[in-house]
Amino acid sequence: MEAQETLDFIKAQDPEGGERLKRLLDKKSSLAEGNVYGECFTERQFNLVFDPLLSSAFEKARILELLSAHDEKVASLAAQLSMDKARVFAHLLDLVKRNMVEIAGFDERHPVFKKRW
Repeated sequence: MEAQETLDFIKAQDPEGGERLKRLLDKKSSLAEGNVYGECFTERQFNLVFDPLLSSAFEKARILELLSAHDEKVASLAAQLSMDKARVFAHLLDLVKRNMVEIAGFDERHPVFKKRW
């Protein structure tokens, strides 16, 4: 998926997060020219910062997309997304902190998450 398509998908699920990434991407050329200290970002340095942020935001957007359809447990989300349970749980914690996801209940001892509307 191209960066712009990925950003559009992220914006559809998380408008605020997508906008932050877009602002960073828009600053790419000014960072390459240099900051007030004369430091310039190379393409590689920018990608070392931007790519993990984009990847993480995309994973969170995929989680939000699944939670839009129905409530899920961490194990179920991890299986559907082919991701590690710990990574899915870390993303869910961040989404809970941002009030985008909440715990809908428990299935035995496992929390069931749902998207906040």
